[in-house]
Amino acid sequence: MKKIVYSDEAPKPLGVYSQGTVGGGLIFVSGQLPVDSKTSKFIEQDIKKQIRQVFKNIERILAAEGAGFKDILKISTFLLNINDFKEMNEVFQEFFPIEPPARTTSTVKEFPPGVLVEIDAIALKP
Repeated sequence: MKKIVYSDEAPKPLGVYSQGTVGGGLIFVSGQLPVDSKTSKFIEQDIKKQIRQVFKNIERILAAEGAGFKDILKISTFLLNINDFKEMNEVFQEFFPIEPPARTTSTVKEFPPGVLVEIDAIALKP
């Protein structure tokens, strides 16, 4: 059975999608942009700060289901600029110092103005 995940602590969806869904013992977190949930605005154009904000949003959505970073199995990362790969890895090391999840990293041609990254996640439901 599918369940919709929603957290008041994370940004509201900007379109017709859920923050996340649960099914089959897994939590699927929709792609998160670097949006401050308090202001509903994109944060400044700094790749490390944007990734940290995205992870805060993912963390809040996972928490709504009693999960955390330790439960993440797979992450997909979409970068506007492949030259940000090194900085991305540095921030990932902060959040996943041991046993990091599987990860795919791709570049995209375009994001909304000011956005440098989008990340989605698949986690185990504890």
